[in-house]
Amino acid sequence: MTPLALLLSLVACKPGGIVVTHEEDTGETAPIEEETDEPIEIVDGTDDTADTDTDTDTDTTVGGDDDDAIYAAFFDPATIQTVDLVLSDRAIRTLNFGGDEYVQGDVTINGVFFSEVGVRLKGSSTYEDLDCDDGYCKAAFKIKLNEFVEDQRYGDLERITLNNMTSDYTQSKEVIVYNLLNEHNQLASRCNYARVTLNGEAWGLYANVESADDRWLKRRFEDPEGNFWGTASYYGDFYTPYLDTGWVPKSGDGSLAQLEAVTAALDSFAGDFFGELAPVVNVSQWLEYWAWCAATGNYDGYPFTLNDVLVYADPANEGRLVFAPWGTDESWDEYEVSGRNWNLISGRLASACLADVACIAELKVQIGVAIAAYETSDVPASAQAAWDLSEADAQSDPRRPFTPDYVWYYRDYYKNVMPGYGDYVRRQVGL
Repeated sequence: MTPLALLLSLVACKPGGIVVTHEEDTGETAPIEEETDEPIEIVDGTDDTADTDTDTDTDTTVGGDDDDAIYAAFFDPATIQTVDLVLSDRAIRTLNFGGDEYVQGDVTINGVFFSEVGVRLKGSSTYEDLDCDDGYCKAAFKIKLNEFVEDQRYGDLERITLNNMTSDYTQSKEVIVYNLLNEHNQLASRCNYARVTLNGEAWGLYANVESADDRWLKRRFEDPEGNFWGTASYYGDFYTPYLDTGWVPKSGDGSLAQLEAVTAALDSFAGDFFGELAPVVNVSQWLEYWAWCAATGNYDGYPFTLNDVLVYADPANEGRLVFAPWGTDESWDEYEVSGRNWNLISGRLASACLADVACIAELKVQIGVAIAAYETSDVPASAQAAWDLSEADAQSDPRRPFTPDYVWYYRDYYKNVMPGYGDYVRRQVGL
């Protein structure tokens, strides 16, 4: 049976069949603040509803040896982190009410306690709230350690991103692909697993993805003071109407000048991708980014869809844009199942490349290079290590989005797909 046929046969991945319901909340955890019947009044912080971080950083130096060690340990793919959240009933009601603002809570990370941290829910298609009355909830979380307490950090980490993996049948793709990209020096977050509790109750296994913020830039760029964006909703592209609403400033001064410059170059595009786009885009890095998306079948993001990408205007390279994936949970995509492919794109920048035979030729070269690099890694072994590490947690997760049999089926399926995926892409591309 194909994965698509199995998916259709199971019909639903909410209550009934696939989903295991949660245990009832004991209600024993003491509230953080005095209870009332009203939701918390949100206090404006440094983040808007799009999780912006454009305020001046109070500590602009890169962390020392201790910070580096904490960072390395926190994203070690061979370990599972522990994150224990405490939220009052009022905070939970406020989060369930909706919105992207942070509420106040406490968190213990691998035994280290932090009070008065910011907590909010995250996700679009994967969004869940904390209301389990429908028999299911597995919210994804953003934790901002310095939202209410200045300079509060875990090592040099200010933010924690916990993804609920509700769109990943294997409960592992983010861990595997992000680490593969980092192994090959690609611009990407780091990722591993975390066990999460809320008010002492297990909330199960999460993907612990390195947050995209000013600290993310400092670990990767000679000059981290440039403008940094993610996408909002599904409209992050280089058209004037999309610039204000489609791109979310994550760090920097909030200027749209570099995005406007790319848009202007595309407005006047006459067919010479390298000559016309090179002044505003790091075109070699852009094609390498696209190539790695193809090599790993990561088609759920720009340029294939108008979302799920990080873009940095690098001051050390005259503000040229560079690109990084944000979300690898639908990797190893197959055209026969989804209809998506390396050159079936929505993004305007990619469309310009595909209108230039020289750019297409170079893109194919880069895809070949990425595939060859992919094949130097023992991806099945890395996947098996992630599966072995997470097997018990995936089995016992009280809010698991899929039954263990469902997870094991897909792990077995992709175990067979991964070794030959390079050749599969070569055939699709014509290499």
